[in-house]
Amino acid sequence: MNSNLISCDPDDTISRALSKMKANSIHQVIVSSNGNLYGLLELKNVVTRDIDITTTKVASLAINAPVIDMDTPVEAAVDRLLRAGLRAMPVTSAGRLVGIISETDLMKVARDFVKGLNTGAHEIVTPAEYVARTDNIGKVRKIMLERNVSRVPVVDRGRVVGVLGTIDLIKLMEGKERMPARGGRLTESGAMEKIRTEGTMAEAIMRPATIVGGSSSISEVIDLLQTNEEVIVDNEGSVGVLTPKDILELFALAPKRQVYVQITGMQNESIEFKVKMDQAVNEFVQKMGKRGDIQYLYFHVERFVKGGNRDLYSIRARFKMPFGFFAAHAAGWSPINVIQDCIRKLEKETEHRHGKLRERAKTRRQKARFA
Repeated sequence: MNSNLISCDPDDTISRALSKMKANSIHQVIVSSNGNLYGLLELKNVVTRDIDITTTKVASLAINAPVIDMDTPVEAAVDRLLRAGLRAMPVTSAGRLVGIISETDLMKVARDFVKGLNTGAHEIVTPAEYVARTDNIGKVRKIMLERNVSRVPVVDRGRVVGVLGTIDLIKLMEGKERMPARGGRLTESGAMEKIRTEGTMAEAIMRPATIVGGSSSISEVIDLLQTNEEVIVDNEGSVGVLTPKDILELFALAPKRQVYVQITGMQNESIEFKVKMDQAVNEFVQKMGKRGDIQYLYFHVERFVKGGNRDLYSIRARFKMPFGFFAAHAAGWSPINVIQDCIRKLEKETEHRHGKLRERAKTRRQKARFA
């Protein structure tokens, strides 16, 4: 837990809140009024919106955040954080706000979560959508919003050359740095003309990426996440991103967990969607059960209110069988279509992996026959 309480007032401007996030390299800040918790402001919820940060108040973007007691065991803290779908949660003691606990804090004891898991990074990472050096920030923001991600790799000629995260976009929103845009012109004074955020090229504000190969172990990734916000996995040309949340989700695979199917983020969904979700998951479990024992199946649902008649849904899945880990992500406007898309991706990957195992077994039998 971080007891250094960095907070802002509901009446503060977004600009002031962003300055605190940037200065402290944090992605969320507690919103409090007269010592009372008001909510939580998440950076991703700011940088994906078109707002005037100098006039927009923090209260308009703050979200309700569940709190956790400081005496809560680490196991329960991880579970609460995952269920809430947040990167951090306020911590209280006897009802008094005393700090905040984040994914980064929990990385300090993450090795204990995945002790005994023998797998490579490629088994738990899903392919990420990336941008080129010369793609503009408008495209980056669109990916962050529609794919529900906070980091986007930058790739040049098939090679990862950098990464962009939500905290990197603060400098553009502040307007304190003039960045060269594609076709940008010089003013008479010789300085680059002021440009809209969307026109800035990715290479202008990207930072170096921490990259590992697909065969790297989970322990190696955990070590790197102690000092990095994310780790980019380059697995034979397929690029993925591993974050603290991905590691924390593996905690659910520990033997102490009795329920192997877990669905989170459904508290406020309609009865119809819940029924459809249960049906889709049950059918998937039955189908996969013919290939082996399902050791764990995890789904997390997030819904983003966009206004009008449509909300954006993002569903992530993590799945384990004796022959490997599998992960998938899907996003879209129809929750039923999104879950079906997510399950199709899992099925495709498991069929591919299972097919490879069958071929290897067949080859071994043929070699044994002629030995």
